[in-house]
Amino acid sequence: MRACARWCWGCGGLPLRSGILLILIPSFILALQLMVVGPLLPAAPGEGVGDPQEFAFSVISIEPERNPRPRGSPSMRPGLQEEDAERKEGEQAYEDENEMHSRQTGPRKLDLQAWASDEPSFTAELNRIITFITRPQLSCPIVLSPGETKASQPPADPPRWLLCAEDWLLPAADTPCVAYSFSMDGGDADFLKTVSGLRCEVHSFDPSNSKVSGGHLGNSLVSNHDDRGVVHRHKMWLEWRAPERRKQKTRGNRGSVSQTLADIMAALGHHTVHFLYADLLSAEWRVFQNWIESETLQSVHHIVATVHLQWAGFEVGGTNEEVLRYWFSVLQGLQASGLQLVHSSAGEGGSVLKQTVEHVHSSYTLSWANTRR
Repeated sequence: MRACARWCWGCGGLPLRSGILLILIPSFILALQLMVVGPLLPAAPGEGVGDPQEFAFSVISIEPERNPRPRGSPSMRPGLQEEDAERKEGEQAYEDENEMHSRQTGPRKLDLQAWASDEPSFTAELNRIITFITRPQLSCPIVLSPGETKASQPPADPPRWLLCAEDWLLPAADTPCVAYSFSMDGGDADFLKTVSGLRCEVHSFDPSNSKVSGGHLGNSLVSNHDDRGVVHRHKMWLEWRAPERRKQKTRGNRGSVSQTLADIMAALGHHTVHFLYADLLSAEWRVFQNWIESETLQSVHHIVATVHLQWAGFEVGGTNEEVLRYWFSVLQGLQASGLQLVHSSAGEGGSVLKQTVEHVHSSYTLSWANTRR
């Protein structure tokens, strides 16, 4: 029996001393690791640095994940589980569609600007926005005024918008001119007249147009405009969501379809839009963000757009101060993309985010020229 006890551990075939060593070795290795790693870690804030009795340790869990992610698969961002599940339903279709819309997935992201003051302030945030949108950055001695087709000096009475008519900012005489207009209130009549007079290929987008069937860019109505050109009218509106984040859907019961600017340009075969007019009724902030992040602005030369300040806008949330900070970040993104403010015109109303503010208007029509085209 002694021989058996000396030779085996429970008579299982291993020496007793070997069994004891198998138990002690892992504990010894763990203690040795703690002695080596522990002193190398920085002390916690506020603790005495250099005190030999105090160490900072990191506890590292090596438990396997319950649902490990396959190597090479994309990480799941918080809050996107439902969206990812929906996307998987048509994963193959989404991949095919995304190839056609590669222009919308540019590497750039909107940079959120710092607060205007040390602490979030409605007044400070609003002041820098109003300063930014009321001070032109580019002086144009020769302009195209609303309804005019010949360049001239800026009129004495400030118009609603202006197009900078400097030679280096206008398309060459042998270059086909393309113009887009997005408007539902008929406020683009003068714009259509001007760009039609320039012999541009003009496309007007209005989801409320009952004379055009919606659903496809091919369903357009061609109409004469002032006997100088034609206007292709589409029952369509601007979208800001990338293809993977939306389904092609109608707005209300109008039977119209919304697409991003990059979608529309690709469908119409346009690489450049020389003149663009947009009154998007508070959707402009998200649309602008899409243009910045997709780098679509590189293909647009002149923009006339109305910004609305009376409420946050579609899919824009947060406190009033956060909304104003976001708006300013979008404006900075437009400038970083090459747009320079040429002209600013105040609209009606005097409320900002449902607050009455003196000497401030609820909307502004801004005219930009792209100096990086």
